[in-house]
Amino acid sequence: MRVLFVSHQPPLPTDSGARLRTFHLLEELSARSSVRLVTYDRQPGAALEPITSAALEAALPKLERVAVVPAPVFDRRRRQLGALLTRRSYAALMVASAALGDRVRAELDDFAPDLVHCDSLFLGFLRDVDPTDRRDWVLALHNSEAVLMKRLAATSPERSRALLYRSEARALARLERARAARFDHCTCVTDRERELFRRHNPSTVTIPNGVAPRPEPGPPTRPAAGEPLRLLFVGTQSYEPNRQGLAWFVREVMPLLRERVALSVDVVGPGQRDAALPGVNHLGRVEDLAPCYERAHAAVVPLLAGGGSRLKVLEALAHGVPLVSTSVGVEGFDLVDGEHAMIADDAQGLANRLVDLDGDLRAGGALAAGVQATGYRYATGFFWPHIGELLFDTYRGWTAG
Repeated sequence: MRVLFVSHQPPLPTDSGARLRTFHLLEELSARSSVRLVTYDRQPGAALEPITSAALEAALPKLERVAVVPAPVFDRRRRQLGALLTRRSYAALMVASAALGDRVRAELDDFAPDLVHCDSLFLGFLRDVDPTDRRDWVLALHNSEAVLMKRLAATSPERSRALLYRSEARALARLERARAARFDHCTCVTDRERELFRRHNPSTVTIPNGVAPRPEPGPPTRPAAGEPLRLLFVGTQSYEPNRQGLAWFVREVMPLLRERVALSVDVVGPGQRDAALPGVNHLGRVEDLAPCYERAHAAVVPLLAGGGSRLKVLEALAHGVPLVSTSVGVEGFDLVDGEHAMIADDAQGLANRLVDLDGDLRAGGALAAGVQATGYRYATGFFWPHIGELLFDTYRGWTAG
């Protein structure tokens, strides 16, 4: 099977959920079939260093070939204004370029793939490269962008920002309907979103997020006498749901714990540090997350908005670190409060979960050990080789049909 995989951003560096998913899907798919990658050299509009084809070929050696296209350059303010005036999606306008379409057209002629994988809603414009093309075209949706924007609008404390989010949500909802219907098949990461997109395209399947395989963990890390409860938050701070969730945790949850639990919060991930958040240790981008999880007594995912599912949830479970989260944080996974993780949706509830966890760990960790064992067993079902096999079997079935 030959697959042309098109991405709107290179899967390097692997420091965000979207890039991690793209990287592992490429790794797994190229181990089972012939895959060529076409991608921009950086995420459009992001202040990132360009990634070369040589770097991608070194990181993903089983790819047959990599073609890198310069990301479109544009005036951000002008494009935002144009999106508002035309009621179109600003994010979609950022990604579209004739150069990417030309490169895809050339690969269709040269490579003759059996299937074309467009790794984002925003690459839906590529279906018009050749509207009469009869091979299988797949729109791979990392999440419902419209749902994400609606949630950001509902939780944003700034009125002007909320208005912009609502406008973008409406534009994205129209785009999702139109583009999903134009493709032969769609994939999404949760069953909830699968049912949403099946309204527009009946051939929609769930390809969940995954995690790198890890050995069964040892006992949970317990705080030493006089040591604070060390919490770990993983997520790029350029992603609005992460930034918003961390700010809410610091401003609403941590004050409820001052007289009850001593905390230390490490934040791992790229993006600008928010100086207005006291009591947080920003570690920035790290090459290896394993030492961070080894030091942590618990991982926190206090998100109020989001779409799809969070890879950081599976990472914490696979590393054997007790997870404390909101329901939005663990959305997309069938996790039960007190069984796989500790889940609450208001500040007081989340604070109470942390008090319970702190007391349990200092008293021997029976609760933490149970949550850890159940969580790890759950995560093993999402190891990337399992997800890769599911994706390959799905694509092979579509192309055979």
